[in-house]
Amino acid sequence: MSGWSADFSNDPFDDYKLIVEILFNDEDVAVIKQGISGLEIKWYSSDIDYIIPMEWLLELLNDAKNKLLSN
Repeated sequence: MSGWSADFSNDPFDDYKLIVEILFNDEDVAVIKQGISGLEIKWYSSDIDYIIPMEWLLELLNDAKNKLLSN
């Protein structure tokens, strides 16, 4: 899982709602946020094919669901 991390922060462009920024080697690659019909993941365009550790992503999604939906 080397290089992968996530930061819970507030979105200054959306009334400072809680979001999760997904990073690879300290570079933003995606964001998880509350959408109209539930949680959404926006993956940013890249020339690199990222291999994402599934167990880490599942844990992150569960954590995001618990924290983002409780606000």
